[in-house]
Amino acid sequence: MGTNYYAKINICSCCNRPEETVHLGKSSAGWSFALQYNGGRFYTDFKGMKSWLKDKVIENEYGEKVSKEVFIDMVEIKKKIKDPDADYGPMSGKIIKINGYKFFDWEFS
Repeated sequence: MGTNYYAKINICSCCNRPEETVHLGKSSAGWSFALQYNGGRFYTDFKGMKSWLKDKVIENEYGEKVSKEVFIDMVEIKKKIKDPDADYGPMSGKIIKINGYKFFDWEFS
């Protein structure tokens, strides 16, 4: 079981809906944080992600707001976890390791 995290972009002050929602990744028990690469559209590494998040609202899949600091700490703490052996099949080649962080460049939940 895990929890997905999203960045909400340009939230409307009237209706509170974002212009766009970007999947940041998933935190699962016993695994390092699975970051979403999004084709490099918004960031190309974790340092770039941290900078890009500066004016974004972060929420988990349950609609709970998460501060940028809490999100970054969670990812950095989970970076130290050695993942169990896993076979992602044909998607294995799309796992990108950048400076010790694990990014996936395909849609996952």
